Amino acid sequence: MLLDVVLYALNYHKPHSMNSIYTLTSAFTLTLLTLSAGILAQTAEPLDSYTAAEINYLASFFQIPSTIYTAEYAVDAYRVTYDMPYLDSTISVSGALFVPQGVDSLCSLPVMTYMHGTVFERTDAPSFLPLEGRLGFLMSSPGFIVLMPDYVGLGTSQLMHPYVHAQSEADAGVYLIQAAEALGVELDYSFNGEFFSSGYSQGGHASMALSRELETNWADTYPLTASAPLSGPYDISGTQFPETFESPSYSNPAYLAYNVIGWNSYYGTLYDDLSEIFQEPYATGLPGMFNGETSGQAINTYLPFLLADLLQPGLVDSIMADPNHPFNVAAQDNDVYEWVPQSPMKMYYCTEDEQVFYNNAIIAEEWMTANGALNVTTSDGGPFNHSDCAGPAIFGGMIWMQGYHVECIPDNILEIDETVWSITPNPVVNGTTTLRGLPTNVTWNLRDISGRLLTNGMGAEVDFTGLPEGIYFIQTNGWGTKKVLLHF
Repeated sequence: MLLDVVLYALNYHKPHSMNSIYTLTSAFTLTLLTLSAGILAQTAEPLDSYTAAEINYLASFFQIPSTIYTAEYAVDAYRVTYDMPYLDSTISVSGALFVPQGVDSLCSLPVMTYMHGTVFERTDAPSFLPLEGRLGFLMSSPGFIVLMPDYVGLGTSQLMHPYVHAQSEADAGVYLIQAAEALGVELDYSFNGEFFSSGYSQGGHASMALSRELETNWADTYPLTASAPLSGPYDISGTQFPETFESPSYSNPAYLAYNVIGWNSYYGTLYDDLSEIFQEPYATGLPGMFNGETSGQAINTYLPFLLADLLQPGLVDSIMADPNHPFNVAAQDNDVYEWVPQSPMKMYYCTEDEQVFYNNAIIAEEWMTANGALNVTTSDGGPFNHSDCAGPAIFGGMIWMQGYHVECIPDNILEIDETVWSITPNPVVNGTTTLRGLPTNVTWNLRDISGRLLTNGMGAEVDFTGLPEGIYFIQTNGWGTKKVLLHF
């Protein structure tokens, strides 16, 4: 489930206006800064820094309207190496850490863990700052610690990546949160107790796995505030696998090989010899291509167009007919939707997604709601394919989750407001919100995140009818300005 975020075809390079920061920080990025706390084993290597202006430039490159997004803080990025459990041992893995700069020292920070989509080459993982990894600058600038695990077998890890393996995805996220918490002592930040989870494609599956792990086993330590899994294969056994073989071809057959070889590296039960699964020459040729150095495009080019020319005859039918087939057992072990979230969850999907079928989200929402979930919803992004769905889903999920973040107001900072007042509800509900604690004849302006005046009025009620999801500001006459969020 390869992520082609927004302008992938442009072959992303850092904008020319940012070139100077590479020169200024070259010594910084080439020097390994080793940080440790207590007995935990983690290191943080500085990677890059963006100013708020450069992050705004990056947002414009991704064609994100200023009405939706404006950078607030500069951001520093690090590659974190840390330990996590895997199989019967402890291994070292890596991930990216993004830290906003200039936040008031009295304010602790919320944590957003973003799980990346499918990559085949180890250096395409987030801690090497590829296209998807640089989204961390955008996500962090509003004042969030952003974490992006590389997963087992990617980034600095030299193992075979167990593709869409739920437990290792979840553990990579949890132990990166733990490592980042320990590093906060020396990087000068602390957590505020809010934890968010999101991710697209394989990252949607990983985000769901992480959310389940946090609520099931880490609720007292890292309580999940809200999650937004995006276009993920949550129901591999019942939806993703059967629908893949409803057509004679699949848009990315490399994913199928990745899945089989990756799972077998963990379970050891899917085959003794790869010729049990794939025809020649693919059974012989594929293992060497999953070396962490070969692109998904190269593997797809190598593989045949028709699935019938790749898979052994009768294999799919035999799997479908046998619930105890090793592939079905592994698939069921990696279904991630049969649990009841206690925190808000919103799953995004697109109806023309040819890689991750949208019924994954429908089935997940139906099961969760039927079993008692009270705040799980889905969002139909429209008739877009997997690549075109990515950008709107990722930024829509980010904005939606921001609605559950509580702003920090330091006790020793004099309020701009001349009285204590609030916006209730915030986020807006049913298109309106109310100004509490102000005179009934107060006048106000409603502005978008770029500062553009949208409307004005008098009185306590502010109407958002007809406005898109996003961040807005209510500017009062004489009583200061406050931020309000609108989402559906």
